[in-house]
Order: sequence, then structure tokens, then C-alpha cells
Amino acid sequence: MDITSERTEQRLTLTLCGRLDATSAPTLEAALQLEGIRELVMDLQACDFISSAGLRGILRALKDTAKVNASLVLVGAQPNVMSVLEVTGLTRLVTVKPKAREISIEGLEFISAGMCGQCFRIDRETIVKLYNEGVEPRIAEQEKEFAKAAFVLGIPTAISYDVVACGNRTGVVYEMLDAQLFSQLIRENPQAVDAHAKTLADVARMIHTTPGDPTLFPDIKQKLSGAIRQMDFFLSAPEIDILLAKLESIPDADTCVHFDLHTSNIMMREGEPVLIDMGDMSIGSYLFDVGLLCCVYGLPELGSSEVVTKIPNDTGAKLWQGFIKYYFADKPPEEFEFFQRNMHFLASLRLIYTITAVPPSKDLLVSLIKDKLLAKMLA
Repeated sequence: MDITSERTEQRLTLTLCGRLDATSAPTLEAALQLEGIRELVMDLQACDFISSAGLRGILRALKDTAKVNASLVLVGAQPNVMSVLEVTGLTRLVTVKPKAREISIEGLEFISAGMCGQCFRIDRETIVKLYNEGVEPRIAEQEKEFAKAAFVLGIPTAISYDVVACGNRTGVVYEMLDAQLFSQLIRENPQAVDAHAKTLADVARMIHTTPGDPTLFPDIKQKLSGAIRQMDFFLSAPEIDILLAKLESIPDADTCVHFDLHTSNIMMREGEPVLIDMGDMSIGSYLFDVGLLCCVYGLPELGSSEVVTKIPNDTGAKLWQGFIKYYFADKPPEEFEFFQRNMHFLASLRLIYTITAVPPSKDLLVSLIKDKLLAKMLA
């Protein structure tokens, strides 16, 4: 058996390829380097056999993670492996996620594309959000779980059915009856951009007044602090310190943040908005979502409106002006002033985070940050 190890912040992912049996169990035990780890993920997609000795190896891993207060998750279990785990009762002790159902996008209607993936309509009732190659499979599973949690909280998100695979890509299937992409609606009716801006502001306020579940959704400041620290390959230590200080100055909050909130992640169904792409749901200040919207629509020099949503940049700029008019209408003036002072920093955070989450986008995003934002971010 070959075991590949990958660390990401406080997560250790072990990819097992081959047979997990008496011969390979010691290899698994040697790979359990758990110092500083809070989550151990065993990827079993390429594991085609588990013996009783292999099961004992997994149980030892469960005990070892418990000693360091970490969790253990088994993902991608093939049907024969899943059957062994169920028959032996291991699924009652460990979280196990089976191998995703395979789908094909050949012939499917393309809906939209973003930095992390694409959306396709499967049929009248469902769509699939398919992540690009290189995005970890756990992201799709996380999105499904976050979407369910947001739905229970009263946020209008589509029902998430299951995680699927398409070649080397993973995705989430959503219910979406006769819905239209909000970006498409804006492109078709640019003369109503002020009304569209009000709808966007209403959606944002609804999210930002919903208390988050701290046992499920991560604290966005902690998540972004880790991302900023990983920018040392192009930022100096003093520059990183400045950005961390700016991050710390953002007020704390216990309400929801979508952190990928834009019009291509909103579907309109019978005049009502329905959110998709819930994988980055977090808890924190509304300013993080407003900063992301600024990155997409409020800084035309980035060209993000057309790239991310296919809405022309000049229409996106009008949408942004309408959004801030409606969103900040009932907030104290000093809150809008604080946003304006920190606008470029807040706008950069989604780019910084995406560099860590989607490595293939690194060069493009670093270039945008260095050429368009960095000087104003550090001011």
C-alpha cells in the first residue's frame, strides 16, 4: 500500500492506495503524525480492500486522534470497503463518507462559472455545482453540510441532495425548480439595476442578521488569519503584520457570513432569491461579505464583475453603488466610514483566501493583489 500525506493548517489527509491489511497496517501507523492536528482525514477512494488487521489500524488511529482531541473522518469508501465498515460496526464509531456517485456533464446546460467551479443544470428539478480539479473532495462535502445547516437557520438556500464525482472533480447536487441565475436576470434587465441592487442588499441583510452555529460554521477571522500568514511567499513579514492588524481591527460578530456572496451564487425562483455555493459559510462581521462584493463589483480596475458574473463591469459598478446605498441606509455613518477606510483590504481577503483554497489560481490572484490592491491595502 502507498500512503500519501498532506497537511493543511490543522488537518492531516492520508490518501490510502491499495490494500489495508496486516502488511500495510504498520505503514498507516507510521503516517499518523498528529502533533498540532485537529482533524485526520483518511481518503479511501483508491483503497480496494480492508482486512481485520486494517480495521484494527483504523481503530488505533481513532484512539490516537482522541488523545490529541482531534476527529477522524473516512472519505471516499468504495462499495466493497463500505460494506466491510458497516458489517463490522465501524460506521457507528467513525464518520464514514462513501465514494461519490459518478455523473457526466456531457450535454448538460451550462449555467455559470466562478473561480472555484461551474454550475450545470441536470434536469428541470436539479443543478450541480461542480468544483474544478485540484479542489479537495472534502470541500464539496462541507458545502452540502453547510447548505443543510443554513436551510435550517432560515436562510433561503436550495436543498442539497448529495455529493457527486465527475472524473477528478467533485460537486454538490441541489434542488432548483425553474430558477434563473440572478446574474442572467441582471444582464437581461440592466435598466432595472437599482431594483436588483436592493434585492442584493436585502439578501445580504438577511444573512447578516442570522445568528450562526459556532459548533458548525468556522470563525472567519481565524480562517483568514491563517490564509494571510500563508502569503509569505510574496509578502514581507512587516506587510503580513500590517494585514493581520487590520484583520484584528474588524469588529467581531456571531452572525452568518456567506463569503462568496455575489449574483452568480443567487438563483431567482418565482421572484424570490435562493442561495447556492454555501461552502464558505462562516461566523463574523458583515464587512467580510461587503468587502467581497466590493472586490467583484466595486473595483472596476479588477475586471471581476465580467469575469465572475458575466455582468459588464460598468453595470456591475452601478449595481455596487446601489447596493451600498441600500445596505448602509440604516447603519450609523461611522460604520460606512470604517468600511471605506478598509475597503481595499476587505476586498483583497477573498483573493487571499482563494489562493490557499484553489492553488491553480495562485499566479493570477497574486498578480491582481500586487498590481491593483497592495499599496492601498497597506495604507
